[in-house]
Amino acid sequence: MAVNPYLVSAERTDLSDLARLLRQLRRRHARQHGDSELTYRELAARTGWSIGTIAGYFGGRTLPPTNRLDVLAALLEASPTEQGVLATARDRAQEDRRPNTPAPGAGRWPVPRQLPGENFRFVGRDTELAALDALLDRSGPPAAVAVLLTGTTGAGKSTLAVNWAHRVAGRFPHGQLHVNLGGLDPDGPPVTPARVVRDIAAAFGVPGDQIPASPDARTGLYRSLLARRRVLMVLDNARDADQVRPLLPGSPGCLTIITSRHQLTSLVALDGVHHLVVDLPTTDDARQLLAHRIGPARAAAEPAVVDELVRHCARLPLAMVVVAARANARPNFPLAVLAEELRLAPGSLDLFSGDDAPADLRVAFAGSYRHLTPAAATLFRRVGAYHEPDVDADGAARLTGTSTADARRALAELTRAHLLTEHRPGRYTCHDLLRAFAREISRYAP
Repeated sequence: MAVNPYLVSAERTDLSDLARLLRQLRRRHARQHGDSELTYRELAARTGWSIGTIAGYFGGRTLPPTNRLDVLAALLEASPTEQGVLATARDRAQEDRRPNTPAPGAGRWPVPRQLPGENFRFVGRDTELAALDALLDRSGPPAAVAVLLTGTTGAGKSTLAVNWAHRVAGRFPHGQLHVNLGGLDPDGPPVTPARVVRDIAAAFGVPGDQIPASPDARTGLYRSLLARRRVLMVLDNARDADQVRPLLPGSPGCLTIITSRHQLTSLVALDGVHHLVVDLPTTDDARQLLAHRIGPARAAAEPAVVDELVRHCARLPLAMVVVAARANARPNFPLAVLAEELRLAPGSLDLFSGDDAPADLRVAFAGSYRHLTPAAATLFRRVGAYHEPDVDADGAARLTGTSTADARRALAELTRAHLLTEHRPGRYTCHDLLRAFAREISRYAP
């Protein structure tokens, strides 16, 4: 039996009325599951709160903080209407308290502003930004919107996501969140959804001792925190769909931007996530990016050399910013000196290495490579040494000594990981820097 909304229709509601609603929910939950009512001990185990605290909430002696009431509502499977009834009852009970006895956890929620700063002016990507703007305008609010940005390593997915998030942040007044999921980072395992939920709860001001220990209760708290709020969330560098799915808000008015090197097809197929492939920039956009990083005057003085540097970088944004940093370290040298160095080291990634992992192409490419199956890894290495610009399934089978069916599966995996691109139906290729990486690793594992 649903909670009777008329129980809270009076002008004032005291704690006993709120407690009665909670007890009614607990009885209904037991009937629906054909079991006895959850004991205070069982509720304490699921939430991580003390038995005395639980008893105070159900006995009408203690006013639950908003976030804890949301957790109890989720545990007792309250409908959205019933959650609204409980929230109204709590608000009225709080109004009925004496002014000198504030409710635990009362006060305004903080508004997190977690988007990374933009240290460089964003250039290019007009087509992608227009597509994202159109998606948001078409879908919401009030609809919840989730968009997945995928592309090859170093294509600038994260930069695009953060820039667009800054552009539309004003539409999401209740907070902007940024989480690096560490999906393919070399320094450790991916961040678990449970850890992300805990950090987001903390960002909204939930004390650590009030975050439930139970995964289900923690998820209930997370969804309750986002309910009736318009929040923007960037989930950067996702490894797989299982890492993302528990973090998708169920409430309307939220925007989730996901970046990944993998296509994460099931999010698109099963969760309604919109998919945008972030390809290599156009030649004009690549030239604009490099010129912006090295300085317009310096670029204008050697336009032909800038074009050559763009070619050496295969139009890959990460490669261009590394090369620009190398050029800026020698501001008095002509750009032609750097172009000559690249010309004398064809097929080498030595000049695309930085002082740390985020600015090292080898490290970035290795993050994608090491998660391949053995069959796909073998094909990737063989493609690096292949003398033709692209390959089809039959050619891939000859390269690896496998059947055409097995080669198709390996090609599909490499395409999903954006290590190969199907640039024409049935024809697969990769840019020159990925090809150079494939040749390098083939020396150690042919």
